Amino acid sequence: MKNKWIHHSWIFLLGLFLFYGCYSNRNKTEERAKERVTQFILYMTTNQFEAAEKLLSSEMIDSENKELFLSNFDDWQLKDTANLKIDIQEVFIPKKEKKNRALVSMIISNVNNDFSKVVSMPIRFEKGDWFLGA
Repeated sequence: MKNKWIHHSWIFLLGLFLFYGCYSNRNKTEERAKERVTQFILYMTTNQFEAAEKLLSSEMIDSENKELFLSNFDDWQLKDTANLKIDIQEVFIPKKEKKNRALVSMIISNVNNDFSKVVSMPIRFEKGDWFLGA
């Protein structure tokens, strides 16, 4: 009986740690949001579309707007990654947002061909990290 109780306790603790690991707020920072947005843009500029799609929120993946969202960052003028500059202006994370959404404002530019794009990208915190498209 005592052995069975210890076994159930370990299973409960393991389940609790797994739940905490999947849904912790450790990555809910401005820095992590900047990393994820930058990673997404670099994937799109280097034609790694499958990797970029993995960074989309579950709501965006199921949305009809997914292709439109992705096409906004599939711009030939941004494909020169050596001259690409991503200047993140602000990460706005509302304190009382119930759906864990935020907004990242940035300027993406290619200094070689004088091309700039001003972008406000919605992001959502789900599954313990930031995902794009809220």
